[in-house]
Amino acid sequence: MIGIITNSGVSSEGNNIYYVYQSFFRLDYDYLIIPLTNIDDIKSKIDKCSGIIMQGGDDYLDIHPEIIKYIHDIDKPLLAICMSMQAMGVLFNGKLKYITNHKDKKKYSHYVTIKENTLLYKILGCSKLLVNSSHKECLEYTDLTVSAYSNCIEAIEDSSKRFFLGLQWHPEKMIEYDKLERKIFDYFYQVTNK
Repeated sequence: MIGIITNSGVSSEGNNIYYVYQSFFRLDYDYLIIPLTNIDDIKSKIDKCSGIIMQGGDDYLDIHPEIIKYIHDIDKPLLAICMSMQAMGVLFNGKLKYITNHKDKKKYSHYVTIKENTLLYKILGCSKLLVNSSHKECLEYTDLTVSAYSNCIEAIEDSSKRFFLGLQWHPEKMIEYDKLERKIFDYFYQVTNK
């Protein structure tokens, strides 16, 4: 079972809500939806899962690095996307900076360069990848391995773990029209079922 960490927000009626982006439900996984309640409850739900997906969003909360640290410590496979990738990088001595030219709604926005001898290269088998782009901040640096970049850090990972990968772009929005993006989720799913 794949755990997916919700985001928290406010509905149009002013009610507090937890939510998951619909794009993730295009994947045929058994999910455990994990609301952003308290860290002990979140940890107990993470323990029931074979892998965790952390979504993108506007700004990460103090609890996000706590969640990531726990997942890292117990070596649970983690795929962190956009804002969650940024939280991952900051947790490992990283720093964010604002960026102005990386937010649009195009299917493809720009290329990223993928470094050889990384997990991401192993999954995709290529050194260039067209991605979408929807973020206002990016990592300036981190102690994690930078596995892809454009004019900013686009992917980070920890090769000492089974699967600990963060992506700046949104592969979940691309899986219906891009086979390479689907490969990321397929590989993640294979690792979680070993």
